[in-house]
Amino acid sequence: MIRSAERRLALGIFVTTLAVYLLSAGREPPWGDGHAQYMVARSLLYHGGIDVPQPWPDDLPRGRGGAYYSTYPILTAAVQIPGLVLLDALPAPARGFAEPLTSHLASSLFGALTCLMFFRLCRSRGLDRVASSIATAVLAFATTIWVYAHYSYSEIAQAAFFTGFLLELLRVAETPTPSRARWLGVWAGLLFSVKYIYAAALVGGAIYLVLVLRPRWRALAGVVGWAALTAVPFLAVAMVYNSLSWGSPLATGHAPYYEAYWGENMLVGLWGVFLSPGKSLFLYSPPLLLGLAALPLLWREHRAACLAVLATAGPVLLVYSRYKLNGDYAWGPRFAVFATPALGLSFAALIDAWRRRPGWTRRSVVAGFVAVGVAVQLLGLAFYWDHFIRISMDARTAWLGTPNRRGAIIPIRADGRCDSCFEDVHQLEWLPPFQPILGHLWLARSQLAGLDWKEAAADAPWTRHTSLQLDMASVYQRVRLDWWGMLWLRDFQRYRAAGIALLILFALGVAAGAHLWVRRPRRPDRRDDERDAAVDPAQGVRDEPT
Repeated sequence: MIRSAERRLALGIFVTTLAVYLLSAGREPPWGDGHAQYMVARSLLYHGGIDVPQPWPDDLPRGRGGAYYSTYPILTAAVQIPGLVLLDALPAPARGFAEPLTSHLASSLFGALTCLMFFRLCRSRGLDRVASSIATAVLAFATTIWVYAHYSYSEIAQAAFFTGFLLELLRVAETPTPSRARWLGVWAGLLFSVKYIYAAALVGGAIYLVLVLRPRWRALAGVVGWAALTAVPFLAVAMVYNSLSWGSPLATGHAPYYEAYWGENMLVGLWGVFLSPGKSLFLYSPPLLLGLAALPLLWREHRAACLAVLATAGPVLLVYSRYKLNGDYAWGPRFAVFATPALGLSFAALIDAWRRRPGWTRRSVVAGFVAVGVAVQLLGLAFYWDHFIRISMDARTAWLGTPNRRGAIIPIRADGRCDSCFEDVHQLEWLPPFQPILGHLWLARSQLAGLDWKEAAADAPWTRHTSLQLDMASVYQRVRLDWWGMLWLRDFQRYRAAGIALLILFALGVAAGAHLWVRRPRRPDRRDDERDAAVDPAQGVRDEPT
């Protein structure tokens, strides 16, 4: 009964989160980095190639054979192919209506997978079923995971694969079986294949295993061998792709950008990720701030998980802290999205502890942080992040003056701006009048009230600091609500019936998943509880050591 209840609950989590993510999907096509990955997917599917028709970034050098290639690993494009296949199966007139949904299918699936892996991570650490379930709901809808499941960027896949890797690393450290080691290799290969920077996490994970298993050298050797067996194919695919694109298995196309983009002071970089007014991880995922109160508890009761997170997420965050722009253009600290589920173990442990000592004060505190978190995510979902970013750039120039770009270390565009230069994006991270969450709140009020740019400008966030009326007409008029339902409400009204049908289908998915998620299983007796402690909660099978 326990095994079936665990599977039912896991299925409910996956179905519910997937349905909610699809229901709230955007209408914007893939832009920026997501567009580069989408172009490779189209090239693979329609031409059997890996080259792309236009460079991204704009100053991308040509690769092998004089063609343009994506600097992102091939897996980031391959995951878009199922959505393209589904799009091609639809009638041609309906594709304009359907493409925003099919191009967001992969990100929605990875968002749901992230939540499932987080639930299993909580259960593997001994947190009870209800606490793990509540914490998963918090992660799904009150942290930045929801926003990144909304966009065709690879960060949500990184979060899913990193959480799976961390879960399997802890399992292998506790029970070093061949089966566990093979799964560790798969997750490691997936993580590396979605972004090469995670080699730092793999090295940290290897060091963690050596320290934990050092008295058992035979078991350690077995883990290394079995994990390598399933991880090496991913490495081989990456090297072949690099050779075909850039002429060398070790070339990734990033070399021209190292000097320009990397070299920030590490402490300043970490300050930006965790404490800056515009990019702090705690602002975009408020429950993580609540989790700070649980760090002593987490260290006492879940020390292995703490050490594993430090060993794997720590090196990656340190490398990212050397990046000068903290992930812009993006919503919040884009480079820390991968670690959000791992850091979420802190509020999961707090919920588990408070469930044993219930009280209205504790429940109110949790509810308050969750409510704020959900509100922040809804603001992030409401508009594609570029709209406010570009408004902030124009407003900053009109207010504070045109920046001096003569010393810019990144090439300037033909129109004189530099989208990736400190001169043009510093306000997003360091200047409170241009805080993006407040900016999206302002845009939401303005759009819902139907204000034109002059009316909206009168209540803009920066009016607390200046009485100037800043001209933002050219960018404000492009702002639109980013929900796929607006396509059939406005742009493709002839397909309104199809839109309503999809809306009903996704709503039914939410209802069905929620029923599986919240339905209480029959209470197990004491012997069931004892078996549950000896059985892996996610797999329902007893492990045997090597």
